[in-house]
Amino acid sequence: MSVIKESANLGFSIKIGFPKYLNTLPLLHYLEISPEIELRLKPPKEINRALESGTLVAGLASSLFYAKNYRDYLIIPDISISAVGKVKSVILFHEGPLSTLHKKIIGITPETETSLALLRIILEDFYNIKPQYEILEEGWANLSGSKKETLKGYLAIGDEALLLQKKRPFDQATDLAEIWLKKTNLPFIFALLILRRERSYSPEIREKLKAFILRLYQARAKGVSTLKILLKNSSLQIEPKQALSYLQHLEYDFSGLKQRAFLKFCSFLQKRGIISKLPKLQFFDL
Repeated sequence: MSVIKESANLGFSIKIGFPKYLNTLPLLHYLEISPEIELRLKPPKEINRALESGTLVAGLASSLFYAKNYRDYLIIPDISISAVGKVKSVILFHEGPLSTLHKKIIGITPETETSLALLRIILEDFYNIKPQYEILEEGWANLSGSKKETLKGYLAIGDEALLLQKKRPFDQATDLAEIWLKKTNLPFIFALLILRRERSYSPEIREKLKAFILRLYQARAKGVSTLKILLKNSSLQIEPKQALSYLQHLEYDFSGLKQRAFLKFCSFLQKRGIISKLPKLQFFDL
């Protein structure tokens, strides 16, 4: 099935997905979109599903999704969402010390898969804590009071995690990327920009994709170097000071160190039986 959709005006339309979070603002704010490119903003899980179904030709997908499905995708070189140490947007809010969570119920935001896998590695492999995980149907704000009372922790990601830090649902907050760095001395890669493998891509479409990628590199360079101006000109739920501090902790490359860090994460996934083989990193040829 071709993932390039016909358009009455243009002949074709290339649909590319990005997470609908603050963390993509430095990538997208200055991005010039040509007429044949359609950007779709979705939660991470929905991007994964849309890639799998063929609705999207490319997307900034969760690193776990790529690890599971690497044979079907190519990595767009040097684009990720990653952090060295604190990320501030992947937070386990919990009652009491981590050690008290053994056999307790932790609620999981419905928007994530990668962060749940990271949480399991941290709690079970690093600290030998084995709680119960409940993947919820809604975020924290929409949970009933009775449901909240059954939980001893809540894993939040993205903008929700940032907003909850102002009014914590529990007395403790653990940044998962900070623990990962402490235990592995490596950054953590949350998302990769990936492209469906298609033998049917015409030379014209390949050139359009390459042009989009080059414009994305340019937008990233401008975005990360002008964060204060970018935030001043954006409408946000999050206070500009908090948003700036958050974005300054993020990184957007996929260098050799980041590639090694991703494969380290994959080695834990393999040990846990989440993936059967370590993925081979194969890149789209620019």
